[in-house]
Amino acid sequence: MPTQVYDIEGELFKIDRIRDVLVRRESELRYMMDDIQLCKEITRLKKELQKLVSVPDNDKSNEDRQKEEDLLQQIHKLVETRDFLVDDVEFERLREREEDKEMADFLQSKFPRNSKKKGVCSHSAS
Repeated sequence: MPTQVYDIEGELFKIDRIRDVLVRRESELRYMMDDIQLCKEITRLKKELQKLVSVPDNDKSNEDRQKEEDLLQQIHKLVETRDFLVDDVEFERLREREEDKEMADFLQSKFPRNSKKKGVCSHSAS
């Protein structure tokens, strides 16, 4: 009888780990979508800027020069946002790696016979 409870606890931990992996994957996909949107917007602004830059300075109006400056500032802001996003993703990966190690250590101590045989912590988000 205790073995069945022991096995059920192990299965519940495995299910919880799978849920964690899925939540992490969802988060990664959200980061990827944000990154794609930022890159698209940066590309669009760069094309717009390129059109203005290709006009000789003598032919530019004050409005054109202001538009160039505005575009440069917008691009700079988006690049900074993307850099922050990339740093955040890396921070999350390091945090998740540490959590995975802690969980593996915990499961190994709690379920020594099951963790290797049944792969209790064989799922990871990488």
